[in-house]
Formats: sequence, structure tokens, C-alpha cells
Amino acid sequence: MNLPDIPLVILDTETTGFIPRVNRIIEYAHIVVRNTEITDEYEQLITIPDDIPQAVQIITRIRPDALNGQPTFDNIRNRIITKMGSDTLIVGQNVGFDIRMLGGEDIDLSGRPWIDTSMLASLVFPELESYSLGYVSTVLNLNHAPVHRALGDVRATMELLEKCWERLLELPKDAVTDIKNVMSKSSEGYDMLFAALPEGKNDTNPSWMKMPAKRKVESAQQKVNLRKPTIGIVDLIEEPLDPAFLQSVIDTAAADNETVHWIAVKNLTATVKRLQLPENVRVLQPPFLLLDDQEVDSLRSQDSYTADEATLLTKLDWYHPSVIDEAPVHGGEKAVWGGKLACTDQSQSYIDQFHDLPSVVLLDHRQLLAFVDDPTHAAHGALSSDAHIIVDDASMLEDTANKAYGYYCGLNDLRAAAEGNAALTKFADLLQIWIEKIRHDQDMRFIAPSDLDSPEVNALQKHTEELLKDSTLRPQTIRLLKAIYACLTPEALQRITWIETRQDGSQFLQSVPESVAELMKEQLYDVYPVSMIIPPKSGDQLQEILHRGTQKSLNTVMQSRQIRTPIVFPENIRGSKVIADPPDGKTIILAGSRRIIEEYFVKYTEDLEERGITLICQNFSGGQNRMQAEFLAAQAPVVWVITPWMFEGLELPLGTVDHLIVDALPFDNPSSPVFGKRAEHFDNAFIGYSMPRLLQRLFRILRTFRRIAGTDADVAVIDSRILEKKYGEIVQRYMQSVCKEIDTVPQKEFQNSDYPENWQMNLF
Repeated sequence: MNLPDIPLVILDTETTGFIPRVNRIIEYAHIVVRNTEITDEYEQLITIPDDIPQAVQIITRIRPDALNGQPTFDNIRNRIITKMGSDTLIVGQNVGFDIRMLGGEDIDLSGRPWIDTSMLASLVFPELESYSLGYVSTVLNLNHAPVHRALGDVRATMELLEKCWERLLELPKDAVTDIKNVMSKSSEGYDMLFAALPEGKNDTNPSWMKMPAKRKVESAQQKVNLRKPTIGIVDLIEEPLDPAFLQSVIDTAAADNETVHWIAVKNLTATVKRLQLPENVRVLQPPFLLLDDQEVDSLRSQDSYTADEATLLTKLDWYHPSVIDEAPVHGGEKAVWGGKLACTDQSQSYIDQFHDLPSVVLLDHRQLLAFVDDPTHAAHGALSSDAHIIVDDASMLEDTANKAYGYYCGLNDLRAAAEGNAALTKFADLLQIWIEKIRHDQDMRFIAPSDLDSPEVNALQKHTEELLKDSTLRPQTIRLLKAIYACLTPEALQRITWIETRQDGSQFLQSVPESVAELMKEQLYDVYPVSMIIPPKSGDQLQEILHRGTQKSLNTVMQSRQIRTPIVFPENIRGSKVIADPPDGKTIILAGSRRIIEEYFVKYTEDLEERGITLICQNFSGGQNRMQAEFLAAQAPVVWVITPWMFEGLELPLGTVDHLIVDALPFDNPSSPVFGKRAEHFDNAFIGYSMPRLLQRLFRILRTFRRIAGTDADVAVIDSRILEKKYGEIVQRYMQSVCKEIDTVPQKEFQNSDYPENWQMNLF
């Protein structure tokens, strides 16, 4: 085999969950390689005292009766340790998980050298959409048999290592020298691997050492009528379902030499990937995506690197990114970027973007609001009251304003920033202990007065104050510490402040203002000419974005293509029926919750697989990139079940999707910390807040669908509430009007006093 000539043990575990000691290993497998030859192959099912969750049974195909008569882990622990050898380099796909789970079974491998094939693949296969083992096995034609089992994963991992090694052997001499130098300062495992890499034979970089080209929207070659509004009167532009609409807005702005247009979008990275930008458009990258060259130099000067730091430095050398998406940054490297290498708004690399701005500036919502909130910001030298600000996707402005005006700290970023700093590491440990103490195993926990009135918080505040005096800390670290401090002071109780623990175990401290509309009125609408691109018929339903005292006018001169989207509201059809008998082509189903998705996954995965139909389910088929990649690669028919919130952010080529099924109307979760608090601003929260946000989200869903749908694609809304609830007719007629299934929406008076007399009139 074409493998490095060092002793290797490639291993994998199948488990009942993700938490060591709480969840158990039910299967272990490894292959030992010496002198590039297999010397041992071992696989063992393991009996446990607990039940195997149904979802795990489907993922692994391991049923409880398969464990009958199998040894316990206590019976095989010494055998595993002996067979894997004490001198072998541990190899695995996301191997850190397996090492932690084995540690939970009292096999301590924490001091052993290891390498992660997922990270290696991201280093040398930049063209891949995902680095999950299932996806790379399909794309690279790896031997992944038996699928779903530990030994099958080990075989595929071994072949993936071989594929990665083959590409590493193509590196030129200089690149080999550089990567050996970097890895010699890294973890023992990566040092061992790259020390075995022979000197390069070429003088030029291999063809694979470049990022793939991005897919772009085809411009409609259509100009739209832009007008610069009067300061204090927000101009509202109703958006059609035209995938090229924003492209047309940008093209029109670029052709206008009399006004500087600042166009703010929700997701700048996705927008830049998708659009074809004229030469006189400047993209202002936000600081957290932009690389700070000075901080890169600081990282390089370290005496040693973590594995993630070493691989990220190598990618910086190979792919020369200025922003994070210009290199295949993967896994824990993202925390290194955020905690050590990203710019702040004081970084020179960030400030340089504001020099000699052209007539069109493209930026994201958060940057725009950060500029207007901070009079000392570098942007104020460039952003004047003569500029025309265009806010795209304005129905999302409330959510982005929460982040722009709020405080946010990810504990993973703090941990990455603390590497090599004993004081900061101690602080991170103390903060983690306090979080675990007060959250009481809750995924979301509001900060209460009693939480801040404790000796632990006083100690954390003092510790933070001392750390903020440390002039050697990076700006990124200072930003994290300031966010933490803001969440620990009494002023945090005047905002919405909470602790959030996500499914992958990552934790966040967050704090946002009680209201953002008043701030935006004072800092944005009353200072600059502002146009807002909004969903149709929503001008009077944006109270948490447009303060009640804000004047607004509807722009009726904007012209664009009107695109019809077939939409139906069938009776007596449920998501389960669609999945059990899916239509031809590629179908996406929007489910209402992770619980429903799990039910579909458990009930239908095996049956569909036997029929040659691919079922992809959020939370059970990897992250978004992996699911997108598998959806693209799968042969029809294929069904993908996700939440509406993930669907809004999909990036797929035009023509990918044939059917969209809305299984559940995507109302906001009432337990969401911000939604719950903001709902208190309304006498009738359902009418004043929940319903408008639902309709705006449905429009964004239809817009996303139109951007990725095929020519004859269709939409079906099968939520029974459309027919059973009194608001169902409003939802149906709104979606029909947006999709141009009806030309006009007849007015209807509601006798029920729960509905304000003018509410539906404002909608239609």
C-alpha cells in the first residue's frame, strides 16, 4: 500500500452517543499496518448494560440482539491495548472523538501520537464539498464496506490516508521543506507523519493546490429603477422571486456615478460567491472573516503549535487566503482563526479596505450597524450622509442587529485563544465551571440577578479586568473578554442575556438589547438615505425593525421580472406519506423540529435504502456542507429532510431541486430567548409579531427555492393548520400571491376581535 513507512493503527468506534462514560462503545475495530503491510485486523461487538437508541440502531445497523453473548469492554480492554501496539501512530476520521470515547472506557490514549484523516483530506483535497467519510468514500471511490460498521469505516479511513499520502508525495521540494518545519513544531503525530515524507521531486505546485471556482448567478441583464430617498423617510422596495434581482440592483447601482451606494446583505460570503460583481464594487469583509497579517506573523513566531494551528498555517501558505472561505478551513481550525487570526475593527488589514472606495460598497448587515453605532469607526471617514444605503433582506435585519448591537463569546474560541497562556486558560476553566453550575443542564438559560450576585462572578469580573490590562493579548482575545465582561455586569440584566449550549456541546455567552428598532432609527434612518428590500406586503409588519415613529414610503417604480412558482395546498397529505412514497426527482421536506426529523429517520431510512432511494436527514447525516454535497451527488429519487431555518441558508446550483414540501409552518420557537422577550412588546404577540415573522420567513423560503429550483419545480404546503386554523387562509393567499398563482388577493373582513381591523388590509 502507498502509505507512510511508520507503524500505524487505524481505528474506529461505534457508540450510543457523544459523551464519554455517559454513552458507551458498542463496537470497536482497528487495522495495524507495519512496513506498509497489514499485520492485524480486529473487530469486536461489545455488550453494554444500556439500551441502544433507535437512531443509533439505524445509523450503525447494530441491534440489541446482536450484542447478546458479546464480551463487555472490561473483557477486551487489555486485548485491544496489546493488539494496537504501543509504538503505533493512531489514525482515525475525526479521531479525537474516538480517543475521548475510548478514554471513557478506561483506555487512555491522550498521550499517544495521532493524526486526523478528515483534517488531512481538507489539506490536500480543497475541491471537496465535505470531508465526511461517507462523502469522500463516494467521491474518491474508497472501499467502505461494510457500510455503517466500525471495520468498514476503518478500511475507508485507511484508503483515505493512502489518497492523502499520494497527493502529499506530489508536493514540490520547497513545500515539503516548509511543511516539515511547521509540523516539527506541532503535535507528535503530525511530526511523525511529515517526517516520513520524502523530499519533493518537482519544482512546481500540483494542479490540485488551488481552491475551486464558485458558482455564479447568471445576470438578467436588467436594470431596475433606484431612487435615493429623503433622510428620515425609509424607502421600501418589495422583492420579487427573481434569483437575479439583487444582481440587477448591484448592476444598476454600479452604473450610477452620481451616488455612492452602500448595499448591505445578510450573508456576505454567500452573496459574493453567488453574484458577478462589476469592477467598481468594493466588498468590505467583516473583521471576523478577514485575516490579520500581523497576527499570522505572531502565530508563526510561537515555539510550538497545536495540530489545528499547524494545519491552518500550512493552508495559509498554500492557498494564500485573505478571507476564511478562500481556504479549506476545517474543524478546529475555525476556532484558531476566530480566536487568534481574525481581524478586529482596529486591525490595519481591516481599516485598509476603506481607502479609495468606489461608487458601490457591498457589506453585511452587522458591519453597517457597527459603523453607525461607533462614531470612532474607520468607516465614518467614508460613509457620509450623502451616501445611499440599500438594505437587502431587510426582514432579517432584526436578527443581525441583535448580533451587531450585542455581545457574543464562543467558549471554543476562548479556548483556542488561551493556548499557551496559563492565566487565560485558568480563566476559561473558571468560566466553564460557573456556566455549568448555573445552567443546571439546560440548553438555554437566562442570566438572572441571583446568578450575578455571587463570589464566583465577582472573581470572574476581577480576573477579566486584570486580563484586559495585559497588552500582550491579541485583539481577538480582548474582544472575547469584553463580551464576557458585558455579560457579567449588572447592566446585562437590562438586556436579554443568556447561556446557550448547542447539540455538539459548544457553549456561548450572549447578550442583546431589549429593542433594536429604536437604535436603528436614531443611528441609521434619521441620519442617512435608506432603502430597504422587503418581502411583499410586509411594510407595516416590521415593528421590531422599523420603529413606530419611523416614516416610510413604498417604492412603486421598481421593476423586475415576475417569476411564477407553482404552489399547491393538498389535503390529507403528511410528511410521512411523502417520505414513504417520494416523488420522482429531488425533494426537500421542511420539518418543524429535530424530533420529527428523528422520527422520519428511524422509521424510513432502511426501507428507502432497500428500494435504492436516498434519505438525508438533518442531525443524522452530518453538517450542512456534507448534506448539500450528498444531495448533489445522489441519484434521484432522493429526499432531504431539514428545518426551514437551515433551508434558508442553502447554497445549491440552480436546477438542483424538483419539489419543496413544507411539512410544518415555520413559526418561531416561543422558547427562543430573544423571540420570547420581544413578544412582550405586543398586546397580541401572535398577531403583531409571530404571524408577520412567519410570512416573512415563508417568502424567504420561496426565494431560496426559486434560486435552486429546476424549471418545472413545484411547492406543496401540507401543514394541516392551513385548513384547520383561522389564520390558514391568510398564509395560503399570501404564498399564492407571492408565487403569482393569483394576480390579486381579495380583501376579507374578519369579525373576530382578535384581528385588528387593518391588519389583513396591510398584508394585502
